Amino acid sequence: MTFTPAVEARFPDFADHTDTLVGHGVEFFLASNATLRPHLNEAPYGHKLTWLDFTETAEKDWSIRDFLNFFNVINGIAFGDRGIPMPQWVMVDLILMPAAALIAGLPQEEFAAMVERSTFRFDTDVKQLLRKVQQDMRDSGYRGPVPVGGYCAAPSAEPGRWVGWSLWSLMPAVGLGKAAKALALSAYRAQKLDGVTQYDNSALKVHTEFGALKILVATVPFHTSPGSFVYQSDLTLPAGGRLPEPTFLLDPFDYSRQRAMQKDIEAGRCEFYVLPPGHVRRDGQTYVPILEKELPR
Repeated sequence: MTFTPAVEARFPDFADHTDTLVGHGVEFFLASNATLRPHLNEAPYGHKLTWLDFTETAEKDWSIRDFLNFFNVINGIAFGDRGIPMPQWVMVDLILMPAAALIAGLPQEEFAAMVERSTFRFDTDVKQLLRKVQQDMRDSGYRGPVPVGGYCAAPSAEPGRWVGWSLWSLMPAVGLGKAAKALALSAYRAQKLDGVTQYDNSALKVHTEFGALKILVATVPFHTSPGSFVYQSDLTLPAGGRLPEPTFLLDPFDYSRQRAMQKDIEAGRCEFYVLPPGHVRRDGQTYVPILEKELPR
């Protein structure tokens, strides 16, 4: 009997444009270690991922170690001023040992062309930083692909429940983020996904494509980034269904409202959901569409 990962059952078409991305030079890698390989789905949505074992020392045309190091560096650049670059040990201890990273890479020639033509709206310094990465590749003699996007999640104590914590892409408007997340969730065989993001984070557009996000914790003041909240996507829910209208539009920087939402959650009065498309524009300002559900007393 063939097992269909939950994300593929609920969103069967989410990786349909993967072949188009591959046609533009994108290659998808699954980086982990050999002990976990039997437990991972290496062909999510029927697309064969290129396996990378971070412990492997055999000589290749290019260095796996350098590729993963550039993934780490560019991941930090992509998150810009949010102040959450990933220490090297975190990548080993929280991704490559207990789970896997889904990484999208481009050949260096295509990467160079992308850097020159892109605007990188999220940070004016990105182009300069990526040019430094190119110089580092030239100085080191690295000839392999360059990471341009990826998704990481870690398993939780609850079977089938994962915690996602890094979605990024340097290629906007081509669906790379959505494809990376869908391929990764299928590779993990995840059934539920928890995560922490910010109400002003543009990644909400991608996250809500996987269904309305149930807000588990409405404000996380301990987090590095202000306006953070904890959400859950239940990938086992049936597909389809008409989306409700939002109860209210939340200002991403209205921290007092977010604290009030958390008090309602803690008191068992209400549940809150972030609805697709994650962000809406009203009068020149960005808001988060929120569904509020009162709970029976």
